[in-house]
Amino acid sequence: MLSSLSPSRFTPFWFSILLAGVVPLIHLAGCAGQLPPSGGPEDRIPPKIISTYPAPYTTRFTDRRIAIEFDEYVDKRTVQESVFISPFVGDLEFDWSGTEVEITFSEQLRENTTYVVNIGTDVVDLRGKNRMAQAFTLAFSTGDQIDRGVIGGRVYPLKEGDKVEGVMIFAYDLTSVAVDTLDPKATQPDFITQTGQNGDFMLQHLRLGKYRLLAVRDEFRNLLYDPETDEYAVPAFDILLTESDTAHFGVNMRLAKEDTTAPRLIKISVPDRNHLIAEFSEPIDTSGLHVSQFQIVDTVARTPLAVLLVSSRPTNLAEVFVVTDGQQPEQPYRLTVSGVKDQGGIIINSLAQSLGFVGSADEDTVGPAVSFSWRDSTQGIQLRPTIFAYFSDAVRLDVPTDFVKLSDSSRQPIAIQWRWVNSITLEAKPLRALSSKMWYTFAVDLSRLTDLGGNNGRDTTQLLRFETLTVEQLSGIEGIVTDMVKSDTLGGVVIRARNVSTKEPTLYETRIAKPGKFVFDEIIEGRYVLEAYRDRNNDGKFTAGLPIPFQPAERFTVYRDTLKLRARWPLDGVKIELK
Repeated sequence: MLSSLSPSRFTPFWFSILLAGVVPLIHLAGCAGQLPPSGGPEDRIPPKIISTYPAPYTTRFTDRRIAIEFDEYVDKRTVQESVFISPFVGDLEFDWSGTEVEITFSEQLRENTTYVVNIGTDVVDLRGKNRMAQAFTLAFSTGDQIDRGVIGGRVYPLKEGDKVEGVMIFAYDLTSVAVDTLDPKATQPDFITQTGQNGDFMLQHLRLGKYRLLAVRDEFRNLLYDPETDEYAVPAFDILLTESDTAHFGVNMRLAKEDTTAPRLIKISVPDRNHLIAEFSEPIDTSGLHVSQFQIVDTVARTPLAVLLVSSRPTNLAEVFVVTDGQQPEQPYRLTVSGVKDQGGIIINSLAQSLGFVGSADEDTVGPAVSFSWRDSTQGIQLRPTIFAYFSDAVRLDVPTDFVKLSDSSRQPIAIQWRWVNSITLEAKPLRALSSKMWYTFAVDLSRLTDLGGNNGRDTTQLLRFETLTVEQLSGIEGIVTDMVKSDTLGGVVIRARNVSTKEPTLYETRIAKPGKFVFDEIIEGRYVLEAYRDRNNDGKFTAGLPIPFQPAERFTVYRDTLKLRARWPLDGVKIELK
């Protein structure tokens, strides 16, 4: 069966059916010519390409067709959607015969040019629906030589456990474009391949020059980057291939999702005449919240209602807790929010920053209650825990220093350091490591707290009891981070150790001011994945960069082996290289 496909620079070739009347016939013809043998054991083996015309690395090639043979029956549609040819060769026709497909070009090949045919990993066999394990590359030349450039690396997922197989790798040749105006939303790449099962990729037979890479989970399969729809990843730098350096390996990229939508104010709840809860369409950046960003006006008298305090709600970062002066019952008001940003730094939508509400008649007569960062009687707590206390209302911060206490099972006090994160969140840490396998009690004396309405805490004292883990479960990791790049040295180095032995992996993090020695001590036994990144902007978060306007990602590396930590047998001598 032949199918003529619409032009594209690469042609990831879609089945185009132009006449509705022939759909059933085409469907039947496609199925009839592609029935695999029935019966036999379950097929779990990925399909493979076993021969090609021309043979790999053929030179002086003049034909206008190529042929690919698989070792088993494959889904035709997935093949046609997974073929990428560079440079552009025009429309393609696919002619199938059993497990072999012949592909004919509509345009004459250029002289003295290397052509690269990539078959992506979306190809599946018919019997087991197994995907190809790795992308396949066929290179041939109309001249006397094959281009030698190679770029290889790995793509890592946005979320732990997400698949990274089949992610598109776009390569743009920067020697022929204006770098500052390159727009992957509108410009298809010059070269393309797909990641294999573990995220590895290899771009081969590139002409020498400078390249910009972009990994895209191409949801629309249009060979373009679609913000907010496609996950993307960019490397830490553009890549230069030269006569003396024709190959570049070890390009690490981590997928991210771009947020281009401004937050919106979507709901206002009024629990009583002195409080509001403002709900936004997405989590917001709480670091810069200030009362000046929240204005309330009586819509009848046009008089302002004073905002006394605003605070983030740690259990829901899309909500802001607002304390007001006394509202008039049944009075219409309007809240307007300005300058608030989402966690990506996008400022609130000017068309959705204001909502009306009706003043409450309910008095604020209930004092603050408290909840904690874990449940009462939890076991297996770390020896150096951080305890968070979350209050139900904003409280006055001028409280006695001993209104929170930590004690052991014999009621001996443990010295702690505590601070107000904001008016409804308190953070406390012991000044020394706690004892192994011992019960502790963290106490908050609510009777010594007062909310802004003058109400005392609901109960006299609220207790959080917990038991620490046993020291026999603990281990450690010690090593050195070396930075192999001397031109990108801003920022400290963050090292992460993720315990992947459990359903919900535990993450440990440490920071060093510059490359050198790092230590994780008193961490629980298990299997660990180590990674490190150069925190170029010193914000304590990995910065993934942007495709447009192009912003390079921070350099990161993942340690090659999973470390198995045995209790009381810490590992040392771990060497991590940043490239």
